[in-house]
Amino acid sequence: MGDSFEDLEDPPVAVTTVTQNRWLSDNFKERALGTAIWSVLKAKRKRLKYGEGFIAHFYDISEHVSPTLAWGFLGTNAKLKQTCLDFKECWMDFVRSLFNIRRVSYVNVDALSEDILKLSYKWAGIVQQIVDTQTPL
Repeated sequence: MGDSFEDLEDPPVAVTTVTQNRWLSDNFKERALGTAIWSVLKAKRKRLKYGEGFIAHFYDISEHVSPTLAWGFLGTNAKLKQTCLDFKECWMDFVRSLFNIRRVSYVNVDALSEDILKLSYKWAGIVQQIVDTQTPL
């Protein structure tokens, strides 16, 4: 997910050319962006050693989440963009907290997994609050 956020900070020229084209409708731009993301994920999926492994399932989720996030960051809907920015900030805080020795105990696997689960519930709740408080897009 972090890689995706970095990619969106400096998207390929072809993507920005389409998303910034005033002659194309927003619907067309959104679909084109979704198609481009789907194509990249399909190519990555073909290179997987284990077609039913963890990363394959991660790509399944990414196929649904990534186009919306990309359109949120690159598209024209200000409310969606703000929601995506809030989500990104929450995600980055979650990742930072995973590597914070004051928040996560690395003493043993049980303590580590318990702390990660607690943080996951905490940050999922924060993201849910953001989504619940946003006005309809």
